[in-house]
Amino acid sequence: MEMDLISIQTGNIVPQTKIESSAKKVPEEHFSKVLQADLRSESAPPPPSANKPIEYIVKKGDTLWKIGKQFSNPDPRQIAKDNGLANPNLIRPGQRLLIYPSSTQTVQSGVVTEMVASWYGPEYHNKPTASGERFDMNKNTLAHKTLPFGTKVRLVNPENGKVAEGVVNDRGPFIKNRQVDVSYALAKELGFVKKGVTKLNLEII
Repeated sequence: MEMDLISIQTGNIVPQTKIESSAKKVPEEHFSKVLQADLRSESAPPPPSANKPIEYIVKKGDTLWKIGKQFSNPDPRQIAKDNGLANPNLIRPGQRLLIYPSSTQTVQSGVVTEMVASWYGPEYHNKPTASGERFDMNKNTLAHKTLPFGTKVRLVNPENGKVAEGVVNDRGPFIKNRQVDVSYALAKELGFVKKGVTKLNLEII
């Protein structure tokens, strides 16, 4: 049974307004208010990091928190600021966002880098990739967390000496300790379909 609080003023009992607990605040609303205050207090957003931005296309069910976790930028407030968003709930499917990774694995042109690779195929075939293209499991494409879309790479499987070339058109993989996710066609050409996960040498060409 709920009762109004009362106070005694000059001998009279005066009913007071109910006090509601502040513990029921919605995190998104709180985040939005804090972010708007930050934006008002700054004449211009801070300059982005030295890393090149990644263009990400928002998918259904995405939030700034989920997007941040996919890259090396766990701070949704910074993502919102970089894209001029005063409310984290304003993002919508198809919207393009620029993501500035806070720390990335550096891959330089002409330098061979060893990476843990996996592959994806039928379950994603013909579905949109992060670049907006439809995923074709039979084409030599791959997903990488930071390399710009359209980057051409040469992949070598040191276990069997097989070599293949592909183009970055997607983001991923989002499984810990994996750095690249290749299409079924690339995995077949490199000879690790059955193995599923292997180490590859990657070189930008």
